[in-house]
Amino acid sequence: MTLSYNRYETIQVAGRGAFGIVVIARDNVSKKRVAIKRILVPNVSKLQLVREISSLRCLHHRNILKYLDCFGTADMISIVTEEVPYTFGDVIKDKSRPKTEELNRWYYSQILSGIAYIHSKDIMHRDIKPENILVTLRNIIKIADFGQACFYMKDHPDEEYDENVATRWYRAPELLFGSRKYGPSVDIWAIGCILAELIRGKPIFPGRSELEQISVIFGVLGTPNETNWPKWRTMPDANKLLFEPKEPRNNWSEILRSKEVSQEFDNFLRLHLQLCCDFRPAASVLLMHSWIKKGDSLAEPVYRISKRNAEKNRQDALPPLHVFL
Repeated sequence: MTLSYNRYETIQVAGRGAFGIVVIARDNVSKKRVAIKRILVPNVSKLQLVREISSLRCLHHRNILKYLDCFGTADMISIVTEEVPYTFGDVIKDKSRPKTEELNRWYYSQILSGIAYIHSKDIMHRDIKPENILVTLRNIIKIADFGQACFYMKDHPDEEYDENVATRWYRAPELLFGSRKYGPSVDIWAIGCILAELIRGKPIFPGRSELEQISVIFGVLGTPNETNWPKWRTMPDANKLLFEPKEPRNNWSEILRSKEVSQEFDNFLRLHLQLCCDFRPAASVLLMHSWIKKGDSLAEPVYRISKRNAEKNRQDALPPLHVFL
């Protein structure tokens, strides 16, 4: 039997980050290409490592990144997974992508299916963003990066969780206001932001600070009141900030920069982007929505991500300013 650290032959470096690097390698046993996430142990918490590895090992679904192996040394842990070349950010930014409802539905139904499966295992991902959703050459979605995932104690409603999770642009309002009592609906908010971004071509709520993040969300959805967020005043940080009352915007065609926003899609998107977490349906419920069900018989799209555009977009990526400020 080949020892893990001798089993893989590095082909190229695919990405770098604060945690370490991702390399593409050849498995000398299976003869297949794989991805290896090499994490420098001093750069991450032990809890994050446990979350990443345990989540990948226990989740088995078509739309979840497939775990293959794990090995390590004193200062580095290597997690081996299937190779998936693109991120959903590459799809969003690809100027050659057809802007059709069918293609949007093809991708999003897979994201929603993966999230529904994760939640069925009582796991919250807590860091859903385009860069953590991978896309294969055949346009199959693979949800990845479970470093912030945790078990949801559904039988213990008073259980508290870390509020400092999720990337700011995709962070649910209850997290922005310091709530430590929340549930899987934080992921529903995040994928709603991603769905809007898929249509718009740019993030819908790109605040440059937490205060600005709150401001741009309220600029679109309106300020909290007893109707749209009954529990608003119970949020830990609710009384620390004052906002001028704003009404929600209803011109979603303008917000999404698309003239092709149907009433059905409008309703579907708004179900995700609700200030009150209790008003956001579960992923399993959203899978039954008429907008999603239209895609039950969709054939695999002909579209393929432009490799050249994907590489250029990664080099040129800059944080955008928000149109509503």
